Order: sequence, then structure tokens, then C-alpha cells
Amino acid sequence: MTDVSKYFWIVLSPILFVVGVTGNLLTIGVLKKIKFHKKPPYFFLFVLALSDIMVLCVGLSRYWIRETFLVDVRTLSNFGCKVNLFCIYWSMQFSSWILVCVVLERCIKTNFPLRYPRLVTMPRCIMLVLFLTVFLSGVDLHYFWTNGLISEDSEIDCTSLTVGYFNFEEFIFTYVDFCVLSAIPFLLMIGMNMFIIRVIRRSREFRKSTVRNKSTNKKLKKFDVKLTRMLVYTSLYFLLATLPISVYFIVDSYQTDLDERDSAKMDVVWTVSYLVQFSNYTFNFFLYNLTNKRFRTKFIEMIKCKSAEKKRKSSKNESVYSVQTAETSLGTETSFGTETSRVSEEMSSGE
Repeated sequence: MTDVSKYFWIVLSPILFVVGVTGNLLTIGVLKKIKFHKKPPYFFLFVLALSDIMVLCVGLSRYWIRETFLVDVRTLSNFGCKVNLFCIYWSMQFSSWILVCVVLERCIKTNFPLRYPRLVTMPRCIMLVLFLTVFLSGVDLHYFWTNGLISEDSEIDCTSLTVGYFNFEEFIFTYVDFCVLSAIPFLLMIGMNMFIIRVIRRSREFRKSTVRNKSTNKKLKKFDVKLTRMLVYTSLYFLLATLPISVYFIVDSYQTDLDERDSAKMDVVWTVSYLVQFSNYTFNFFLYNLTNKRFRTKFIEMIKCKSAEKKRKSSKNESVYSVQTAETSLGTETSFGTETSRVSEEMSSGE
């Protein structure tokens, strides 16, 4: 079972890392093209992409390096231990709350379309992100004095410095993290999505009474059903991805005197739960960006432009090579003709 956990990290981690980082970098590239700094929804998606990259680089890469090369980057220095703990908890919680901001923006736009331009402005969005940054930093700041490197049985570990700090993290902070990372964001997201779905249903009923064209009504109904499913699925996937690891940490706090087999089972559960959570930061790109029509259009345009640019460069290089080859051939033919004429003249003179 220990080998199973190890192989999961070694095999699945690079896949999630490459897909997640690549997807989020592409997100940043597309959002820059559509000027994310001018529109609130794109601004939130830009911040979400940055936070997801941070989670994957700080958290997922650490476990892959540890299991593959037997080196824990968290134990390389005392300061690195504190920073890594703070960054992984902060970035995961921050990503959850940015998702709440994404759904909040949609909810306001759907329920209050006329007041939306006045309620949701870029300065307010920036202030909200700064508030979340400071607030969540305060939640996780304790890692800078509660944790550090401790040497036990000739092994160095990044853990709680005192028994009191250990009890705080095991029996108090696990519940705080559960609420901040998963429970509260999920409840807010599902609640706001229900409000969005209610408005969609009302608008559907209104269209039925005003639009007589059956084919038009059928198309609009299909779109409404698709949007409703997307909203529900994204909320449920968020819960599925963040809840297991939060519950694991709470349960693990009360697990004592486990034998080797039970301990190995818990390791497998921890590994699977953590990988599922990291998949959330990998697939946010597909869930929240590729479902946006304008984003999807710009994304396809960017991919096509890069492909066309590569073809142009390739054809240009081929043209340059052809010209050079032609010039070389022409030069060779000219030299050969000149040399032949010179030899003929010498032979004539000799005769």
C-alpha cells in the first residue's frame, strides 16, 4: 500500500502539473488579449489562474520531488519550511474564495442586470481581492511561529515546534481550514447558483409567453438546461475536490496507535484525497474558462495564430534555404563555365 501511494505521486503528479500549469498559462495569455484589467469577470479569472499555478508549483511539485528524488524541499531550511506551509494553505484557500468571487459576479449580473455596472466595478473588484489576500494571510500567518525544523531520530522534519502548537493545529485549525477552504465557499457558491438558476427559469417562463416560435423556444431551453447543469456541476466538483482532504485531516487528528497496515491505508486515502484536490486547480481552466464563449473564441484564435506563425517561419526558412541553394548552384555553374573557358583558351594557345 505504501508503494501504491508512492506510485500515485510519481505517475499522476507530473500529468496534473503539466496540464494545470499549461492550461493556466494559456488562460493568462488569452485574458491578456481580451484586456482582463477592464472587465471584472476576466479579472477574477486572471487572479484564479495565478493562484492555481501557485498551488501546483508550491504543493504538487513538492510531493512529486519528495517521492521521486527522496528530497523534501520543505526541510531544506527553517525559513523554507515556514514559507512553504504558509503558501500552500494560503493559495488553496485564496483559490476557493476567488471562485466565490467568480460566482458572485455572475449572480449579481443575472439578478440585477441594470444595477450591475454600478455595483461591480474594477476598483471594487481589486479592493475585494486585496481584502481576501490580507484576511487569508491573517488566517495562515501563525505558521511562521508555530512551525519549524525539528530533528528527531537523526531525521529532520518540518512540524509544530511545541505540543501546544501541535494540539492547536490538529484539533482547532483543521476545523478552521475545513470551513475556510471548503464548507463556507461551497455553501456560498451553491446558494448563489440557486439564485442564478431561479432567474433562468423565470426568464424561460417569460419567453414561453412572449416568443411563439417553437424552434426558438427549444434552442433557448436547451441553452438554459446546459447553463444550469454547468453551474451545478462546477459547485459539486468543487465540493468533491476540497471536502475529502479537509475531512481526512479532521479524522486523522483523532487516529492514534495505528498499526502499519492501517497507517498504510490512511496514506493511500490521504494520497488520493490530495490528488483529487489538486485536480481542482488543474481543471479550473476547463470548467470556468472554456465554457465562456468569448474566451473560447479568443483561445482558438490564439492557437491558430501560433500555428500559422510557425508555418510562416517554416516556409520562410525553406524559402531562404532555397534561395541560398540556388545562389550556390548558380555560383558553381558560373565558376565551372569560367574555368572551362579558361582551359579551352589555354588549349587553343598551346595548339
